[in-house]
Amino acid sequence: MKTFSISLLIIIQPVIGFAQNVADTIQTRELEELVIKGIRAGEYDPVTQTTIDVKKIESIYSGQDASVILERLTPSIITFSDAGSTIGNYNQFRLRGIDQTRINVTLNGVPLNDMIDQGVFFSNFSDFANSVESIQVQRGVGTSSNGVASYGGSVNFESTRLNKDEPSAELQLVAGSFKTLRISGEVNTGRLKNDLALYSRFTRTTSDGYKNHSGSDSYSYFFSGGYLGKKDVIKITAFAGKTQNDQSYLPVWLTDIQKNPKTNYNHPNDTDDFEQELIQLQYSRILNPDWTSNSMLYYGGARGVFPFGIDNMTQLLFGLNNNHYGFFSDVNYDNYTVDFTAGVHGYLFRRENFNSLAPNSAQPDYEDKTDKEEISVFTKVSYNVGSFHIYGDIQMRYVSLGFKGQSLLDLSGQNSSSRQWVFVNPKIGVNYSMGKRSNAYASFGRSGREPTRTDILQGDGSGIYDYNYFSAIDPDVVKEEYVNDLEVGYRFGSEKLDLTVNYFHMTFENEISLVGALAATSYIPLRQNVDRSRRSGLETIIGWKFDAKFDIMLTASYLSTKVNHFLNANSEAIDNVEHIFSPKWIISPSLVFKPSPRWSINLSGRYVDHSYMELSNDSDFKLPDFFVLDSRVNFDVSEKVTLSFIINNILDEMYFTDGSPVDFNFDGVVDGPGYRVQPPRNFYGMLRVRF
Repeated sequence: MKTFSISLLIIIQPVIGFAQNVADTIQTRELEELVIKGIRAGEYDPVTQTTIDVKKIESIYSGQDASVILERLTPSIITFSDAGSTIGNYNQFRLRGIDQTRINVTLNGVPLNDMIDQGVFFSNFSDFANSVESIQVQRGVGTSSNGVASYGGSVNFESTRLNKDEPSAELQLVAGSFKTLRISGEVNTGRLKNDLALYSRFTRTTSDGYKNHSGSDSYSYFFSGGYLGKKDVIKITAFAGKTQNDQSYLPVWLTDIQKNPKTNYNHPNDTDDFEQELIQLQYSRILNPDWTSNSMLYYGGARGVFPFGIDNMTQLLFGLNNNHYGFFSDVNYDNYTVDFTAGVHGYLFRRENFNSLAPNSAQPDYEDKTDKEEISVFTKVSYNVGSFHIYGDIQMRYVSLGFKGQSLLDLSGQNSSSRQWVFVNPKIGVNYSMGKRSNAYASFGRSGREPTRTDILQGDGSGIYDYNYFSAIDPDVVKEEYVNDLEVGYRFGSEKLDLTVNYFHMTFENEISLVGALAATSYIPLRQNVDRSRRSGLETIIGWKFDAKFDIMLTASYLSTKVNHFLNANSEAIDNVEHIFSPKWIISPSLVFKPSPRWSINLSGRYVDHSYMELSNDSDFKLPDFFVLDSRVNFDVSEKVTLSFIINNILDEMYFTDGSPVDFNFDGVVDGPGYRVQPPRNFYGMLRVRF
């Protein structure tokens, strides 16, 4: 009997040890993910959401701007490029026709938006998506989060996890059209015996761009490291980037594009020089089986100069320097019946704008300062009753924005102006589970958002001048905007089929909308409040695993919009028109064929309906519909070496996803429509070597 007991112990003890190691690993992974739990929607929360894992990202990634990944894998997103390329220079995106200054974008809960202009410039830290573990896109108001208001939606990036089983290293080489070259190397130690882990990546990217003098030269670095204990995680995540982009943002007249699609109205000598960095310090802890906590300190900075050449002798230099200091902290209680999270977020954002004539950037002719502070608190709770998952969420934001500069003093005798806002943003919803495979949900949320510096300064964020001075000091010129968002959806998942379909209805109060007019500088689109407007539509994602060799995916959206009433630049009343840059249909089918374990062939298309570029819906100012077809072939040479060949725009379609009315001779009269041409047929090859 004693011998049997000893033998049984010899057998059971390794099993117990293995089970404990597995449990510790799972627990550590959950701890590492605590940083995003407080801001992301859960699987059964009644939120219109799409979560993209690292495998999906890697299946299409070749160095593109992060926004291009979103466009390929989620509905209702359109991207456009200044240079006519997806790698290098500036790319931007719109969600449900709403531009990215009104989309909340975070990394591990830390805001990536410029808090004053509220935009995100992925070009400043290129190859960013190469260090991402997952992305969650919430369409509509969504859940409470940190940073700018989730007005049209939110995009949350999760950085690469450190808790890997084995150390690894990887080299990526990409070369292709427009003399594009990307070299990237990364190292991940995995979890070491002392519970430490490190990850780092360095990338160099160069491209000439498609359009004339639209090249880009960038460096980026990403680092993450920390201690991964059983009950504690201490983690540092940081990135830094430096980029020089040739300016190519001015829309081009169609007749000039037809003569030469590479036409660029920006001056050939205009090359900006920007750098941006972010560092996060995270501490997460399991307090007891039900309670966990997570806290973060962060700093973000950006600085640089962008030029505007008037002629060969005169070049204006517009510069800025940002410093962003913040923290957030939240606690979570989860006992499988009740899930409760409460948190606080605060930051200080300091901006210096300075302008001069080249080459005297060190001695500016104009300077001003903009300060922004915010403190916000949120709480959200979900409760499971039978098949029902009931969700409630409320966020309170206090925001203060102030200007200080010489122009204010020159004009009024006062050298500062400030304004404050308080927003209360509630959400409520319910999810009903119809077994393990399907569920239906409905939710309603309201969110308010303050105007940007550029909105307040009548489209010209470079400074405070005679024509926008009164807007700078009068808080009623541009008011805060509000959205009421109803979301209803159904989700089904099985081994063969994944289906998501949702309906949304968004009504706006004082929406700060692009109207198609131009600022006094003649090339910057102007936004103004419109009293009442709405957006509604349907979105769907279908994934069908036809058999072992075929995967089919379809994302599609239908959008209906209306602006009830607004006054144009000539004080003429315009009624019942569609929002600009809001196509009715966006349809993106894709097919993946795997003839063998080593080969995969991806064929994907994208149809985008026509849309208007100015708010009176004049048919002369229209972006035409288009269809673009892309393909990618992946071949695993071995377990550690993969070759990819990418063809974009196979049909060589000339298409536009952005434009505006243009005043070509700067006389205050719009001469016609201008367009930003997107890339023609282009090719890339990618080598990926894992060590």
